[in-house]
Amino acid sequence: MKFKEYTSLNYNDCLELFELNCPSFFAEEERDDYKQYLKFNSDRYLLGYKENSIVCCFGIGNNSEGIACLRWIMVHPNFYNRGYGNAMMSYLMNHVIDKAQKKILISTSQHTEAFFSKYGATKLNFIKDGWGKAMHRIDMEVTL
Repeated sequence: MKFKEYTSLNYNDCLELFELNCPSFFAEEERDDYKQYLKFNSDRYLLGYKENSIVCCFGIGNNSEGIACLRWIMVHPNFYNRGYGNAMMSYLMNHVIDKAQKKILISTSQHTEAFFSKYGATKLNFIKDGWGKAMHRIDMEVTL
């Protein structure tokens, strides 16, 4: 798999990935936030390709000196459980280490908390219905 930087030409492909993961992993209420993110973000947003098809995407942002943030991570449903989530997390962790950052902040839901726990993420906060009805917000942190 190759990772490429997001450009506005990828906007519709990214929205399609979001739709394919909604409402399983994202609340309907998050759609407009994601659209705004794609249009105006200053993060490093990466798309993972298998052959010529986008199979996953994720953003690496900076909260403050020494702290990175994982944003809008998703995988095409046809490629769940095939190692693409692991590939994105590996890329993220290597990037953070290369930048000499010490922490990664992750805001996720109850549906992916266990996935991030595999990488040492610990729960900092829980907000019932934080992303939308029955989509609870869980803030996590990985310390490197």
